[in-house]
Amino acid sequence: MLMAGAALAVAMALVWRRKLACAVGLAALGASGVWISATEPRPQVREHAMEVTAIDVGQGDSILVVSPEGKTLLVDAGGPVGGQQSEFDYGENVVSPYLWTRGISKIDVVAITHGHSDHIGGMHSVLNNFRPHELWVGALPRTASIDALMDYAARLGIHVVRHSDGEVLELAEVFSPPASWTASSQAKNNDSLVLRVRYRDSSALLEGDAERVVEQPMIATHDLHADLLKVGHHGSNTSSTQELVNAVHPHWGVISVGAHNTFGHPRMDVLRRLAGANVTTYRTDLSGVVTFYLDGRSVSP
Repeated sequence: MLMAGAALAVAMALVWRRKLACAVGLAALGASGVWISATEPRPQVREHAMEVTAIDVGQGDSILVVSPEGKTLLVDAGGPVGGQQSEFDYGENVVSPYLWTRGISKIDVVAITHGHSDHIGGMHSVLNNFRPHELWVGALPRTASIDALMDYAARLGIHVVRHSDGEVLELAEVFSPPASWTASSQAKNNDSLVLRVRYRDSSALLEGDAERVVEQPMIATHDLHADLLKVGHHGSNTSSTQELVNAVHPHWGVISVGAHNTFGHPRMDVLRRLAGANVTTYRTDLSGVVTFYLDGRSVSP
């Protein structure tokens, strides 16, 4: 930038005596600046398919869904594990740059599965940078971090909407939490907002961090079949039970997980369970960002 500025100054000095050349150069410079800043980028999306992308945020979750009509839904925004304080902002330094490189400057809807920091830690920056129309939540407890996030969304004029089991929305179906679910005083995995996104006959189940106690009633009350399973709780053995895998019967799986994490995720039992069900599973710790396209009949990674 310094060299470019110096080159510009030298060029202006050389043409200063030629006022016409100087005026044309300044006009061209100003016009190019206005053009770059005012032209809205064209999002890089695939037509006639629904996209589900697991953004690599390490040991956390951030899932981008793009409908065939170009509507965008971002589920979670990564963050530090275990409520740790960190100067590294996953929303500003990972999620936002990824979306910007895709030409995405606006998000229609952002969803929070539950209140753990590895899901909401980057959400402030995402809300500020992309100004979604709505923020979807499930059963959120009243904690300092969640209250601060809700206050921030209100200041930005973002409409916060609570959703529960049985709702069918434009971009997703809701399978959990039940309308009667009461969040505890602390954020829990089982508060997770569980969504299924669908395009014609192809679909993906986004499980958040929901565990066995939530999976069982979902199995009992819903047809959970989906071609793609976002494996629950980063591949922990508390989630994605054999009963759930059988009910979903996916062809593909994706695990959002950090390399060499201290939790031992994904658990070998879960990987064996998925392999035994002939599920081809991708992991962000091995593959980075993983994108799946739902074309209405099948899913391709």
